[in-house]
Amino acid sequence: MKKKPTKNKPTPNRTNSSQQVPVQTIPSTQTLQQLKVKLGLLIAILAFLLYANSIGHGFTLDDHPAIDENKVTTMGLAGIPTLAKTDYWYGYLDEYRGPIYRPTSLIVFSIVWQFFPNNPHVYHLVNVLTYAATCCLLFLLLCQVFKKQNLLLPFVCALLYTAHPIHTEVVNNIKSMDEMLCMLFGISSLLLIQKYLSHPSVRSLVLGGVCFFLSLISKETGITFLAAIPLVIYFFGDASLKKQFYVLGMLAAITGLYFVWRSMVLSDLPTGGTLTANVLNNSLYAAPDLLSRYATIFYILLRYVGLLIFPHPLSCDYNFAQLKIQTLSDPGAWLGMLLFVGLGIFALLNFKKKNLLAFAFLFFVVTLAPVSNVFFLNGATMAERFLYIPSLGFCVALAYLMIHYFKVEIFKSHFSNLSQFFSRFAGLFVLVFGIVFLYSFKSISRNQYWENNLTIFGHDVQNSPNSATANKIYGSSLYEAVKGSSNLQNQLDTFQIAKRYLKKALEIYPIYKDPLSVLGVIYYIEGKFDSAYFFQKKALDLNENEVSFNVNLGKTLNKLTRYAEAIAVSKHALTLDPKDEGAHFNLALAYTNQGDNDNGLLHFSKIIALNPERADAYHYAGLLLQAKGDQLKANEYLAKAKALGYK
Repeated sequence: MKKKPTKNKPTPNRTNSSQQVPVQTIPSTQTLQQLKVKLGLLIAILAFLLYANSIGHGFTLDDHPAIDENKVTTMGLAGIPTLAKTDYWYGYLDEYRGPIYRPTSLIVFSIVWQFFPNNPHVYHLVNVLTYAATCCLLFLLLCQVFKKQNLLLPFVCALLYTAHPIHTEVVNNIKSMDEMLCMLFGISSLLLIQKYLSHPSVRSLVLGGVCFFLSLISKETGITFLAAIPLVIYFFGDASLKKQFYVLGMLAAITGLYFVWRSMVLSDLPTGGTLTANVLNNSLYAAPDLLSRYATIFYILLRYVGLLIFPHPLSCDYNFAQLKIQTLSDPGAWLGMLLFVGLGIFALLNFKKKNLLAFAFLFFVVTLAPVSNVFFLNGATMAERFLYIPSLGFCVALAYLMIHYFKVEIFKSHFSNLSQFFSRFAGLFVLVFGIVFLYSFKSISRNQYWENNLTIFGHDVQNSPNSATANKIYGSSLYEAVKGSSNLQNQLDTFQIAKRYLKKALEIYPIYKDPLSVLGVIYYIEGKFDSAYFFQKKALDLNENEVSFNVNLGKTLNKLTRYAEAIAVSKHALTLDPKDEGAHFNLALAYTNQGDNDNGLLHFSKIIALNPERADAYHYAGLLLQAKGDQLKANEYLAKAKALGYK
């Protein structure tokens, strides 16, 4: 009887070359730690290189009120005690003050100012270094959180996060140091808490609490770590309930302390500040009802996901009226609702299973919640900076899906050097590095537009053509760039472009006082005084207590020989600011032109008392003294004017 053929079974001493399995040696803990440090350094270096071209930039957007135009920040180290016990905009203007307490970034700005005053390049360097440190620390944290997973997951996730262009606003805008410190201290807190749960140490728990508090006072969104930290512990921890109870108790106690301290600091806020609660900053104030408001919110959430998947085009401004108010009949609103409701159901169904994608979605929505406008309307309709922390959830999901697709999750951390790490997963890294390359190209190219207000809004007004703010700031920046230019033709040509954008801002928001005022100034410089009066009067009607509006209108009224009106608005300006030189100058000219030389001389003398270096005040005062017959004093003033450079 013929025997059936039998298959040869491989033995430990025999391997089939076509099915050869590499022998893996488990590296020592020390070797693995060295590998993690090297990978962390690679991420930090990448972060620095991505934003190195931003170090030569100047101040942009809110950098000015937070740094060089802030009376407390510019005190250097001496201002730190004041910053610790006042609201965020205390050192700028009272009308901007509000319930915002974020002293940590301002303290950093004060320290830099002490040693490098008014040097934006150093501030940008600090931002880039802070981002590099954050990305490196994030990788080390993810190694702890995903310790049961492949080392690929934390590395790929941190790599994607580092290169993602959605972070360009935060890193390039110095003022957004508050976002970076919030994230940095938040993940530091989580890293220390993870250490406490693995190796109980009161020191780690206390330091974790300190970092959590620093995150809270860096920016209000730090409160999301109160939910994010327990979320991480639930999904990836295996500590005892007792340890978890200690952690939650500590977080709750620090949160309570924060709110008590914050309420004490903000108790002396002035009333009547405009703050940011207006339709210009948040289009949702223009929604006619709750249904359209929430339809628009879900549309915005959909836009956030779209920017994370395909970060182009990017813009520094999405405010009124760039995003159209949605209704329930708009497809964007429905798609947003279906996406988030569907993902929410998925997360709930997989919550007990501790599914990684469920965690990624929950982390995203938890950290986005305070700025999503879902629970309350915040200071902006939509902003890329709001994705700085939530984008981590997206990167976790994307990294997991790519690793899952290449079916390499069966491999554990069984490699002992960088060469082995990258070569073993060559196919996966071709895709990962391809995405990182595209992200990096976009980030580096995006950085160049953040040099100053003129460059960023000159570019982004094309991406946000219906934003009143973008049009206003670009038009104003064009005016500022050439207002003192000696090239008159270039000035006039630039003014024509500036007026186009300023008028576009008024088409979008007709009661926008700032572009009205700038248009009035431009027409004044052009010698078109009737047009200047038209825009300046409309601006003043919107805010009669703005000193500059009164002063500008006074100058124009003098040109129109409407001296009585010029005197009235200039006097009102002085009731608001008795030391305003422009108001005194307007009064001096108006009185003189009316033949009242005594009052004219009085106000020229007040200007000299306020500013002894003002040549034109000496000149006109000298002429009036000459007319009064006081030739000796007149000669003294005229000589002083000439010595100061009056021609």
